[in-house]
This record gives sequence, structure tokens and C-alpha cells, in this order.
Amino acid sequence: MSNKAKTDFQNLTWFDLQSWAGSRVVSKGKSYQQSNLVEDLTITESDDLVAWVTGSTTYATKVFFHKGSLASVCTCPYYGPCKHAVALILAYLDCIQNDKEVPTASSNDERLLLLEKDPKDVDDDDDDRYNDAGKEVTTERKNRTLQFSVDDYLGNKSKEELLDIIRCIISRNPEIWEDLNYKAQITRQKPLSLIKIVEREILKASSNPGWRDHWKHTGFTPDYSRVRSGLQELLDEGHADEVVRLGKKLFSKGTKQVEQSHDEGDTAYEVADTLKIVFKALGECSISSVEKMEMAVEFKLSDEYDLCSGLEIFWNRSFGKENWNEFADRLLRRLGDFKSKCPENVFIRDYRRDTLSNEIIRALENAGREEEVIEFCMEEAKMTGSYIRLVKKLRNVGRIDEAETWIRKGIATVTDKLPGIASSLKEELLEIKRVNKDWAYIAALQADDFIEHPGIKAFEELKKSSEKAQVWPQVREAILHFLETGERPGENRLIWPLPDTGIRTYSSSKAEKWQYTPVLIDIAIYEERIEDVLKWFEIYKKKGNDWGDHIKDNVAAAIAQEYPERAVALWKELAEKNISVTNVSSYSVGAQYLRKAQNIIKQSGKTAEWHTYLQGLKDANRRRPRCIEILNALSESPIIQHKS
Repeated sequence: MSNKAKTDFQNLTWFDLQSWAGSRVVSKGKSYQQSNLVEDLTITESDDLVAWVTGSTTYATKVFFHKGSLASVCTCPYYGPCKHAVALILAYLDCIQNDKEVPTASSNDERLLLLEKDPKDVDDDDDDRYNDAGKEVTTERKNRTLQFSVDDYLGNKSKEELLDIIRCIISRNPEIWEDLNYKAQITRQKPLSLIKIVEREILKASSNPGWRDHWKHTGFTPDYSRVRSGLQELLDEGHADEVVRLGKKLFSKGTKQVEQSHDEGDTAYEVADTLKIVFKALGECSISSVEKMEMAVEFKLSDEYDLCSGLEIFWNRSFGKENWNEFADRLLRRLGDFKSKCPENVFIRDYRRDTLSNEIIRALENAGREEEVIEFCMEEAKMTGSYIRLVKKLRNVGRIDEAETWIRKGIATVTDKLPGIASSLKEELLEIKRVNKDWAYIAALQADDFIEHPGIKAFEELKKSSEKAQVWPQVREAILHFLETGERPGENRLIWPLPDTGIRTYSSSKAEKWQYTPVLIDIAIYEERIEDVLKWFEIYKKKGNDWGDHIKDNVAAAIAQEYPERAVALWKELAEKNISVTNVSSYSVGAQYLRKAQNIIKQSGKTAEWHTYLQGLKDANRRRPRCIEILNALSESPIIQHKS
């Protein structure tokens, strides 16, 4: 290995490793190395470390430096730096520390063949490497490379050789034999027999709920693959009516199963994926087009778990205007007696009515009866509070004044019982005002929201709008006065330059001054008024409130340059609080606060004082090995000088 590469590895600290892989992965990797699970360690001609690392199975692992940063490749399924890579690094450092010679890997080392990667898989952007999208892309690349090699291999085989390969695979994998045998059976069955087989498979697949235990990495997901195969075979043979009939049973049984399952939606996905075949069959069955459309709506109205997401397969078919016209009339008649047939639960009743009315709107629009749509939406808004849908329709046809009228009416009606809808209506009103560039009114709406729910983000938005309306100094003064005294704008001697929105919804009760102090601290930090940060911090502490960690952290960061000792004291307090909790995650959080304190102490030249403090923490927690391990990461000394 070159001197530079060796030095790069020798200079690694625990902090470097934890920043790269995370404290949990580093801890597991350390355990693997100490258990001697790293075998046949070698170095390639390009200064890469390569070894076998034993986990649940044996993995080929490679670690190297890429553009000055640690990087790794492993045959394990974990995405990102894994415990096997950490174990490999520590094993190499152990060799250096104990003067053990590490052999050179041969050019035909089988591990290098296993670890061959497309150069594009080495991503220069560390952030991208760790997001879900990056994970999917990397997995896709691996699969694509594997697919190419398999295709080349199989493409050169004769039919008899391919059959031998299949027979060999089947002999080693009984589940594949069972699956192929089932598919062979259903292709030979007469329709009536096949229907019974599929019906039996539906009952079998839906008999037990899905579950997942993330702590033990165990679980069960119902397998609907045989149901899908059977339904597809029936559909291919022209028995769409039977597929729809079986689909009703599948939907009923699947709904009950999903209701009892606890597997983050895996069971629901299985059922929904199978129902896609049913919805395709619905378009091909023998009943009339309007009856098909009604059945599709019935599925949708009964769907409580998004099992019918595949219904678009059906709705993408072409239906004549006369069908849409008759369908609309039938749904309107059905809506007339909807209330008596729905549950007493208001939310479920209104949700189902909204679902039905959405289908009515689709039918009216496709039937060319657009003039009825807005009138219909107005009536439904009164019935179910569906004001947002009405406002969007009015805006789409340019009836802006009417849209504003309904927004105000909706907010007045639903604020108490449906605050989420009221908030969405305010957003619609803000959009209208933004188009007109009515910044004073926009600021007035945002001021109302700020008074009801004070916060730094609301303050920032209010500032932007008020500046555009050229009234920020007056607004800021009144808002700060409100936070300090609880007196709302317009209730005191201060000038309030914003118009009355006409839809103010905040309560009339006056809050106590101290309740807004956290917001005053946030604003002082935002405006970089350090003395005020300290003033409000002291005021709130006198009330004896238990400060949230994030508040102390923010205050410490804000005052660190002007009052370093006070900032360090706050971070030490937060660190010690977290370290006192016997929990690995809390240790890591505590270490993050200590790292911030460490940076400030280094700037002030008090390194010796820091080392004394850190050693005291280690001594106090010497019976907590995981805590000591995480605290060691704060040391700037290379790992091999203080391995524990």
C-alpha cells in the first residue's frame, strides 16, 4: 500500500467513522472485528482493502478512499456504509498497530469479481447516496448488470440445456415447483373447475392477516399470486363475468383481512394489485356500460383502505355521451336517498357522499352538462362542507368574486368543526390575492394566522408580504407588542396599517405574556439581536419552565460568538442530560452537543480544559461501554492510538 493511502487510514478517528457510517453501524462493526469475523484481509494494487466478513452469511467487502473520502462496496444488502466495511477498516488498523503484514490481493481474486461495479455507482454527492431514490437507482443498476450477464449465458443454451437448468432450479427450490405446478394445473382445467380453484385460493389467501415485527425482522404477508394467476387465466379464456363475480368476494374478504393486518400496507398492496385484474374484467363483462359504471362506483364507495386505486384501468375506457348522461341521472337519484342508507358517523357519511358527488361531477362533465356542475357543487358545499371543490370550480371558470364570497361563507361555517378545510380555504383566498398582488390584504390574513398561532415561520411570511405592501415597520412593532403584552393589533394605541380581513377567527381570550416568550426568542435569533435573545431567555427561565432541548440549542448557537462561555455551558448541560439517560440514541445526541461545545472551546484556545472535562465524563460513565465508545469519537486522535 502506498504511503499516502496508509496514512489516510492511520489518521482515521472515531469521529470520522461515525460521521461516515453512524454510531450504530460503527458499534456493530467494532463488535464484528473484535469477534474475529474479518478473514483473508488483503490490499489491492490500487490500495483498496478487501476481505471476507462473516455476518448472517459471508460477504465480500472492499473499502477505499474516493476523492479523499471513505467509500465501500459490499455484497451484503445494506445500502450505504455497512458494519462489514467498518469491521474491515478496524481489522486493518489492528494489523498496523500490531505490525502485522497484510498480503497483496491477486488480480483474479474472486472477491473482486463479486464486487465489480459500474463506475457510475460511485456517487460524488454524499447526500444523494443516502436517499431512497439513490438506493433504488443503485439496486436497479446492480440488477441490470446481473440481467445482462444472465441473458448472455442463457442465450447461448439449447432448448434441452435450458430445460435441464430449469429442472435443476426446481429441484433446489420446492416453492418454484409448487408455483409452476399450479400454473400448469389451471391451464388444463375446465372453466367450472378453474372457478372453484380460484375461489378456494381467495379463501386461502385471505384467511390470515398480515403482520410485521420490526424489532425481530419477522413477519407475514399474504400471497395472492395464485389468485392473480387464476383470475388472469379466466379472463384470458373469456370468462370476464366470473372474474367480476369472484372479484366481489375478493374485495369483501380482502377488506376484512386488511382491517386486521398490521404490516404497513403490504397486505393492502397485495389485494389492490390483484383487484386490477377484476377492474379490467369489469370493462369486458356482459352487463351494460352504465351498469359497469355503477359497479365501479360501488367498489369506490365501499373502499376504506385504498384497495381500488386500480379503478382507473376501468375509467380509462371510452364511454359514449349517452352512457354518461344516463349514469349521471342514476347517480343523482341515488344521492337523493343517500343519507338514510349511510352510517350515522358524520365523517364517513360526508366522505362517502363527497366520493359519490365527485363521480356525479365527472359524469355531468362527460355528458356535456357543465352548466349543472357549479350549481350542484353549491348545494353539496352546504350539505357536506365541500367548499374547496366549489371554490376551485368557480376559479377555473373565472368567477372570482363568487369564489371569494363562498370562501368567506365556508370559513364562517367550518372553522370550529373542520379547521383543516378553513385553513385550505384561506390558502385559496391567498392565491386569489397573490394573482391580484394585493399584498396588504395578504399580510392581513397572515397577521391573523400569526396571532392565532405565533411562530417564526409565520413571522417570516408576514414580513415578506408586509415589505411588499411597504408597511413592515408598523406591522413589526404591533406584532412584537402583541407578543410582549398579549394585546392584539387594533386594541391599543399603536397604528395598525393592514385592512380588516373580515374573516378573523382567533379567540378573544388574552394570553399571558410568558406564553409567547419562546417566539420572542426565535424572532430575536432571526433578527440577530443577541442581547434580546439573552433577555427573553432569562425571563422565561424565571417562570421555572422546563426548556425544550431545541430552544437551548438554538440560544447557544445564537450567542456562541459573543458569549462563548455561556454557549458552552448550555451545550454541556444538554449533553449531560442526554448522556444520563441509559440509551444509545441519547448518548449520540449528547455527543452532538459536545461536538458543538468542543468547536467553540478550540476557538478560545482552552484545549486542555476540554480534555479534562471529556475525561471526567468518561470516568463518570466508565460502566457504560457504548457511551464510552461514542465519547471516544469526540477525540481528534487517530483510532489506533486509543483503541478500547
